Amino acid sequence: MNAKKKYFKIGEIADLFDLNIRTLRYYDQIDLLKPSITDPDTGYRYYSTAQFEPLNTIRYLRDLGMSLEDIRAFLKNRDVEAMKSMMHAQLAEVEQRQRDLDMIRRKLHTRLDQIERAQENPRGIVEFRTFEARRAVLLRYALSPDTDLEYPIRLLAKAIGVRGVFLGMVGLSISMQRLVSCEFENYDHIFLLLDGETADRQGRIAETEPETVFASGIYAVLRFRGTHAGAESYYRLMYDEIARQGYEIIGDSLEITLIDYGLTDDPEHFVTELQIPVRRK
Repeated sequence: MNAKKKYFKIGEIADLFDLNIRTLRYYDQIDLLKPSITDPDTGYRYYSTAQFEPLNTIRYLRDLGMSLEDIRAFLKNRDVEAMKSMMHAQLAEVEQRQRDLDMIRRKLHTRLDQIERAQENPRGIVEFRTFEARRAVLLRYALSPDTDLEYPIRLLAKAIGVRGVFLGMVGLSISMQRLVSCEFENYDHIFLLLDGETADRQGRIAETEPETVFASGIYAVLRFRGTHAGAESYYRLMYDEIARQGYEIIGDSLEITLIDYGLTDDPEHFVTELQIPVRRK
């Protein structure tokens, strides 16, 4: 290419700046970067070196993720303070995106861990495990094992502004009073674990209780193949084992489906986990 050349065709500019010709045409269309000359007969666009500096600025600011609208406003009124303001605003946006990505990463790790843990041969055996405190929101809702859970789940999700509810986040609960009376047929609550991911609630419906905390401590835990419909016999097994091991029930149960139709069409692979808070007598 001739170094003394005065005008450059659009294809030459595209090659010089590693851009698509369609992009340059779009920049012309939105008045972001106009060619020096446009042939009225052929429509061919010609650029001069006068377009090089603004085009370089456009490329630089686009690489920083700034919008074409902001770039266009800056090019029409260049100012150091304006550039600083744009960069501060863009930095804040990037940092927010980073926080969002960090949350997505945590969610992926959490869900993968839950799925892999659920696949570890659920044997229907009672174990006693220590849990850290867990934040949740409860919805008082009378449920039976065959209740369609989709509506109460949506009520709960809407109450705290959560768009999507995934396995391992939502569960059912039987009150302590029912548990100690061996009444395992029905549920008293549906809950959503916040788990550090959904702390900011955008609204709350009347049936929703304030945010609660499932206390840290020892829980009797049993994982079995199946869903809520098959849980009753396992509650009875847990009740007997809790007493046999010298524990007593001190709170409501947590019943969480780890694998169901959300992950597989094969009921043979469904897995549910029961947790009951206990302490030594």
